[in-house]
Amino acid sequence: MDHALKMDRIYAVQRHFYDITRRFYLLGRDRLLEELPAPKCGRVLEVGCGTGRNLERLRRLRPDLSLCGLDISRKMLETAGRKLEGSGVELICCPAERLGCAVGGTDVPFDAVFFSYSLSMIPAWGPALEAAWALLRPGGTLAVVDFWGEGGLPGWLHWAHSRWLDLFGVSFRPELLGYLRNMERAGRAHLNLESVRGGYAYLAWVRKITD
Repeated sequence: MDHALKMDRIYAVQRHFYDITRRFYLLGRDRLLEELPAPKCGRVLEVGCGTGRNLERLRRLRPDLSLCGLDISRKMLETAGRKLEGSGVELICCPAERLGCAVGGTDVPFDAVFFSYSLSMIPAWGPALEAAWALLRPGGTLAVVDFWGEGGLPGWLHWAHSRWLDLFGVSFRPELLGYLRNMERAGRAHLNLESVRGGYAYLAWVRKITD
């Protein structure tokens, strides 16, 4: 099934109570927003913005920022659009791996780009990450918060949690952290990795090294 269609089918109803239910297990999101290193009046992009929950909170925290959100699901963006109406936040419907064309290329780069529990849902997560990286100014930060491991959960609960996430197209991707570490080894980035709730999730700050 086409990924956009799949996301619309999954979230056609879920979007109406998504924010209420996800606060219990999408941990570390607020920490990312509160610590996001963006300069005054900077440009920030969220890839996989869903219902607009993060952008709405970031707008309250940093009203000086110019914000943009991208998602593949038109249903989710309908909800985000209502939530952010009149806020000046730009919303774009596009696959993450093609976001460069959607936001107008690299002429005006972003100061920060973040993925909040979205890379684990994007099939082409590598191209999506590189597309976001290309839009980031030198010295800017790419931030990722996503699932890491069991985080101290009993085996049966971790299994149930994994099966639950499967219903929504979420996949644990330990190889993603290896990809970020390789970016640092290649001299492209400086990586700072933090644990969230004992390894349940991770928060990665990836600063783009200046030329």
